[in-house]
Amino acid sequence: MKVFRFFLIPFLLCLGAVQPVSAESAIQCHCFTARTYNPADRFAADEYMLATSFNSLLAKSFNLPKRQIILIRINDGVPQNELLISLKLSELTGADPSRYFRQRRENKTWSQIAAGLAHEQSITNDTVMQALMTGKPAEDVATSIADDMIGTFYGIGTEEIRKLRASGLNEKEITLVFILAHARGQKPEALVDRHEKQGMSWSEIADSLDLEPAAAGDLIIAYPSGRKAE
Repeated sequence: MKVFRFFLIPFLLCLGAVQPVSAESAIQCHCFTARTYNPADRFAADEYMLATSFNSLLAKSFNLPKRQIILIRINDGVPQNELLISLKLSELTGADPSRYFRQRRENKTWSQIAAGLAHEQSITNDTVMQALMTGKPAEDVATSIADDMIGTFYGIGTEEIRKLRASGLNEKEITLVFILAHARGQKPEALVDRHEKQGMSWSEIADSLDLEPAAAGDLIIAYPSGRKAE
């Protein structure tokens, strides 16, 4: 009984401490302990900033509440490539993305899942569907989905995105670069140079632009080009 009370009291105190925060913060707080820029640990908040900006982009691009994207990541533990493909298929078919998470847990391949949708004539000509049905690697399909999503959201060409990928950036970093550049009237390549050549962390770059890491996600939600997230 003493042991039970030992664990119960801190647990109840923890519940009381988190009550005032928003729903989104509450489901994020156990994932990211560093959400503000710390000069003594320059890279600590980078993971949070990249995640919140990309989650915001997914929410707006697929017209979903951001909290739903976060809960999918936490509760279902869906890897990013799987999430991108599932959300794209959900957009094409109108089915809940959980349908595809479940099929993947049943060890169905993406080509098998796509073949099962082949009767839906309206989507068989979609490039993602064709790529999946021909057995293209999921990583390549997810990359194409991400690049198309970023290009559509920011109104930029695929060649510009390819250049950033060639420099070593992934889709989360590319998403962040463009929103920081837009927010402060910077050239994206200048921000990339500060990260790649000067060794600055992303949160350090944001701090130099007078932006907190959490602002990246908010800026994407407010960005006029994307769809409105609930």
